[in-house]
This record gives sequence, structure tokens and C-alpha cells, in this order.
Amino acid sequence: MSKGNASVRSARPFGSLATARLLVVGHDPRLQNSQAEADTAFFFDYLARPPSNQGSERAKRELAQATWDYVSHLAGRPVPLERLWVTNLCNEFLERPGRGTVLIPRPAAERGLKQIEAALRAGRFQALVSLSQQVFYWLCELGFIDEQGDERLVRYRQEARPADRQAALGLYVAVGARRAPFLAVCGQTFSHQGLPVIPVVHIKMWPLKPRARRYEDPMALAAANVRAALAGADL
Repeated sequence: MSKGNASVRSARPFGSLATARLLVVGHDPRLQNSQAEADTAFFFDYLARPPSNQGSERAKRELAQATWDYVSHLAGRPVPLERLWVTNLCNEFLERPGRGTVLIPRPAAERGLKQIEAALRAGRFQALVSLSQQVFYWLCELGFIDEQGDERLVRYRQEARPADRQAALGLYVAVGARRAPFLAVCGQTFSHQGLPVIPVVHIKMWPLKPRARRYEDPMALAAANVRAALAGADL
């Protein structure tokens, strides 16, 4: 349960802070186009279970495997599960308002960020990978990213801010959605108290589809930057 919000059911992060070196931060535990709910972030607990032939169970394991493969692609080598700490910015099960990306309310983002900061203090991480535009927006907006005066981030915070009309419905649509603000930051290396922070596209966009071809160069940069951040890491 979330501290200070005990009535809200929450998902659990996956991993051991004693051994993890790469922190992966997703969005929230409810899937956008499914009724499935991940009690452990990205269903990573399914990777430790025997495979199931049941359709819904198989799909959960496939999402976990796809996320693991995605992270390993970014790292340039297989990343053992014990070297991963996988969580969401919002581990609370938010109400799904309908089709579209659910808005993470500011208080929920603040609670999630406190949990991430606690994990960073307790662990020995070498990099943080942030999945999705909204997640990175909140990392910037809430002061987690060191480069607050960076012109790229000032513009990003303006363009990626939730539009009021959709936010009132519980949906996240950036005010500058038509200008694709995430393209300006995706794949680049920022920092939190010296820790490399690299924003990348969400797993639902990977592998990149033809309509997302404009992210090819940013994601190639992301892979290079994640690999540089993990150079020499005990993976």
C-alpha cells in the first residue's frame, strides 16, 4: 500500500536492492489495452515461474520477457535479473478513465518519486532508464533531474505538460503533443545527483513500428548511452 494513501492498492517493484545495478522506471501497473493488472512491475515475477499455456498468463510472461529483452538490448548484453530493479513512477492502481494514456496525478507522482529516491539511497545503481514521455515529464517537473536550467528541459516541461481538458478526464495528453516533445530528449543522458538518467520510449513502442521511425536515431543514441553508463558494471 502507498504510504499516506492506505486505501489504494499498489504494485510491488521487482528486484533486490543489494544486487541491482540498473533501475528501470515504467508508468503504472495497469495495462492500457487490457484488464490485466501487474501486482509486480511489468509482471517480472512471471519470469521466475514455469511457463503457462493459459492465454492470459502467457501474455503476462510475454510482456515481462519483452521488457527484459528491451532492457538487455539497451545494455548491449543480457542483463541478469538480479542486476535489475524494475518499478513504476506510479505503482498505485489508478482508475482507468477510458482509451488513452492515464494521467499520473501530481501527488501520486510525488509519492512514487520518494520511493525511487529511497531505492537509490539503499542501492548501488549505475544508471536509471525512464520509460515514456509522461514519466520523464514528472522526473523533470518534480526536480529529480539535475539539469533544471537546461534549455531542452525547460522547453520539454512546457511542451510535455498535461493538457488541462484531458487531465480533467484523467487522461494524459501533452499540450505540445503535435510537436512530439519527447523527441527532443529521448535517448539523451541527463543526471540525478551524478547518476545517468536516460529517457527511452515505452515498451509498447518497442520494437519501433514504421510510424515511429523518427525515434530510430534517438533510440540508437539511448542504447549507446545506456551501454556507456554501464561500462565496467558487474552484469
